[in-house]
Amino acid sequence: MMSKMARFLGIACFALASALAQQPNPPLAKDPGPFLPGFGAERDRVAKDVAGPTPHLPDGRPDFGGNGAWYPGFNGNLAETKWKGVKSADKHVDVPFLPWTLKTFNERVENFAKDDPEAKCLPVGVPRFMFDPYPFQMIQTANQVIFVFEGDNYLWRIVRIDPAGTHPKDLKPTWLGDAVGHYEGDTLVVDVVGFNGLAWLDQAGHATSDRLHLTERYTRTDSLTLKYDVTIDDPGAYSEPWTTSNTVRWRPGMELMENICQEDEKSSVHMLAVPSAERK
Repeated sequence: MMSKMARFLGIACFALASALAQQPNPPLAKDPGPFLPGFGAERDRVAKDVAGPTPHLPDGRPDFGGNGAWYPGFNGNLAETKWKGVKSADKHVDVPFLPWTLKTFNERVENFAKDDPEAKCLPVGVPRFMFDPYPFQMIQTANQVIFVFEGDNYLWRIVRIDPAGTHPKDLKPTWLGDAVGHYEGDTLVVDVVGFNGLAWLDQAGHATSDRLHLTERYTRTDSLTLKYDVTIDDPGAYSEPWTTSNTVRWRPGMELMENICQEDEKSSVHMLAVPSAERK
């Protein structure tokens, strides 16, 4: 028969576990505010071109190219509609953080992203390419879609077209993962696995693990608009899959410039975890 002491300890342990389970998660770190006055205002100075219908290749596939380039603009937080004073993702997302990713995210926001891989000339990875302020082009062949980027420390990305969606066995983990795509009408659907877990999902600092699995959807809704949707399934970092999106604009006539991350670099040594107003 259970002793009174054993029953007491059992009840006490149950009460403690219940209390811990009911404790709310720490709050999200607040938006640190604009980089500079007027940051991001270049969006409003762009000429308003009139959109035409979605262009297509001779075989019926959507044409993601043309005379120009895609320009995401600065979208620093893929879970918020506004970040650092400018428009960010298309919608707000209540991110299903695990405890370690919530703690990591808050630390990165509060220390002004001083350990951002991009600041060290490392690849930003996927899906951050679609939320960073560098133009890119998409080149389509019969069995590949090649992304060419102006910046972001990794100038290309290759998506293999394979309706079966087959990934190689024993993938070596990489910053961009292994990408396999297929077309669904006017949408390019891309399945990506094989990540190394080192990249940040965005400038704000959403973390990843090496269990990250992305499903990307690229839809050219008209001649000037690319709708990008991505589902983030990372059981090592989040309690359930979550989806976000960004609307990327076409800049007719825009040409990509040469952008070498380490050339004339003078700034990364000044990445300090203090507000810019307090820096000497």
